Amino acid sequence: MEDKEGSRRSRRGRKAGFPASGKARSLLVSLTTLFILLAVLVLEYLPRPARFEVGKPSTETVISPRDFEVLDEEGTEALREQERRKVQDIFVNRAALDRALARLEAFFSRVAELRGGERTGTEGTAALRQEFGVGIGDATLNLILNASPEDSRLLHSSVSQLLSQAMSRPVSYDNLESVKAEAADKAMSLSLLEEFRRAAADLTSAFLAINTAYSAETVQRDMEEAARAVPPVYVHYVAGQKIVGKGEIITPLILASLREVGALSPMGSYQQVVGVALMALLLYAGAAWFFLRYREAMLAEWRTVAALCLLFLAYVFLSRLFALFADQNPLWGYLVPSALVGLTMAAMLDNLTALFTGVLAGVLGGILLKGNFPLAAYVLLSGVAGALAVTRLRKKEMLLKAGVGISLFLAVGAMLTASLFKELRLVFLSGAIGLGNGALCMLLALGAIPVMERISGVFTPMHMMELASPDHPLMKLLINKAPGTYSHSIVVGNLAEAAAQAIGADAILTRVASYYHDVGKVKRSSFFVENQPEGFNGHDGLKPNLSALVITAHVREGVELAREYRLPPEVVDIIHQHHGTSLVRYFYAQALKDKGPTERVVETRFRYPGRKPQTKEAAVVMLADAVEAAAKALERPTPVQLEQLVRNMIRERLDDGQLDESGLTLADLERITREFTRVLCGMYHVRVEYPALVKREGA
Repeated sequence: MEDKEGSRRSRRGRKAGFPASGKARSLLVSLTTLFILLAVLVLEYLPRPARFEVGKPSTETVISPRDFEVLDEEGTEALREQERRKVQDIFVNRAALDRALARLEAFFSRVAELRGGERTGTEGTAALRQEFGVGIGDATLNLILNASPEDSRLLHSSVSQLLSQAMSRPVSYDNLESVKAEAADKAMSLSLLEEFRRAAADLTSAFLAINTAYSAETVQRDMEEAARAVPPVYVHYVAGQKIVGKGEIITPLILASLREVGALSPMGSYQQVVGVALMALLLYAGAAWFFLRYREAMLAEWRTVAALCLLFLAYVFLSRLFALFADQNPLWGYLVPSALVGLTMAAMLDNLTALFTGVLAGVLGGILLKGNFPLAAYVLLSGVAGALAVTRLRKKEMLLKAGVGISLFLAVGAMLTASLFKELRLVFLSGAIGLGNGALCMLLALGAIPVMERISGVFTPMHMMELASPDHPLMKLLINKAPGTYSHSIVVGNLAEAAAQAIGADAILTRVASYYHDVGKVKRSSFFVENQPEGFNGHDGLKPNLSALVITAHVREGVELAREYRLPPEVVDIIHQHHGTSLVRYFYAQALKDKGPTERVVETRFRYPGRKPQTKEAAVVMLADAVEAAAKALERPTPVQLEQLVRNMIRERLDDGQLDESGLTLADLERITREFTRVLCGMYHVRVEYPALVKREGA
């Protein structure tokens, strides 16, 4: 029936487009996870516009998260320029500029006189050249002589400014021509008519004069030496101080301050996008190789793969959130919970898988933190610490202790990596944040483990131990309605756990399954000898085949109750398999005894309809169940009798083929025999009879 139901599920899966194979489903789930991770990483590194640009208003207010100082390049350059001017003033003869301006004034005054008189044209030009030198061209002289008084005044003003600018710095014999050329270029950019611009350039070149006796190279060298002697200017910020307000224009100093505190989002590039995408594909290939090489059986359990992928997605989104904050303040990076992955995997699966996934989480965290080396090293150490902090999680107290250990380790790791930063204060802050990260990972693991158990169907030893508590609803039902069966189950649990430990099987699963293996007896508890009141037998008046039907029904009814109370699938399987297809010997013998001459007793009607044990744990529970029931029938047994009983019961199951599919070896059976005998001898050892005390009269 179960096979048919499984077939129906497979057909529905194929019809809906979902693969029927467990490995194919695992591949589909993992590829979907890979595409989501690629989308997150690509969006993180895609080029995007800057948040702040010089000359534009700020769109937000930024407060300094810490004390820091930043170089004021503009302020430093302004002080250095002042020193250059001081040195320059020492070498520059200011009187030379005054003389040049005075000659220019005299020139334009003479032009006005000539324009008002009769000496214009060739005579005026000759007179000006004779008085003021030959450096002025004829075209310029003719233009000035024929210009209106307003144009003449405008030209005079323009040339005066050009001269003042040119002679404000050293003009020596070795740079005179270059200064003239620069002045001419400036003249040609004036807002005058072209002919007047040429005239301004001509006049500036003619009246420009040397103003220092030193070479320009010497003066410039002394100016730069004085500028280099000026110490750089730093602006100091304290924690809580406003760096920029919303709407305030961004200056180079503000931009440098924002960069110092990490408030500038990285711009990203398409080269980085390709790089992180290839890294993600490489990590996926590495994960596929690991699971194919070391955990191939897990790939067939697609629900386990889905739970692992869901855990990674949750981790990546949390890391992405903290990475965004780390863009503004790197201390946020110390909250990336990479220990969560390793801790959860160690609690649910095994340490090797946990170590690999923890390292994988650390690498992904480093990519999301954009290669910040101290933070990347920290998240890698965090993932490894989570994987090694716990092994077999039996109680929540163990997870709490692991959380304390992780917190201390992360605090030290954070302080060591933060020492690579500039400020000593960050070391202590990062240590405190590392403690908080450990506590955060522990709380997240406590919440994640039940969800992972439900999705994957893999239950932690901690969950199994909770099922073993008498406070569990189904266990309470067993105690109240079938107390004899409960007592029997406790003894079976002791036997089975000892044997499972001896052969390297899952001892916790074996104990829990032993507690619930006969839970189906609560339906008709009075039909089982351990629950029958003295003098009452529920089988009185029933035919052997009906009694056998009642007895064998407790397996099916136990499976139904286990599923109703949501016990783990492994426990349900052991309930289903703990009798295998063995024979109900008592009622089979009774049927043979009571049958008539023409009646035929069919043996299959007296066999359990369950499946033979498929695991070592199921086989151990079967053997412990049979041995415990048989041991009760012995009166004052000796160790030799108990050992012989154990060997006989195991031999019967072995000869009946019940252990063929369990994976037990003869060496395992020998170890099981020794453990069963040891536990039974401890339970049934001969006790000393205490003498009765008779109080004599008068004593």
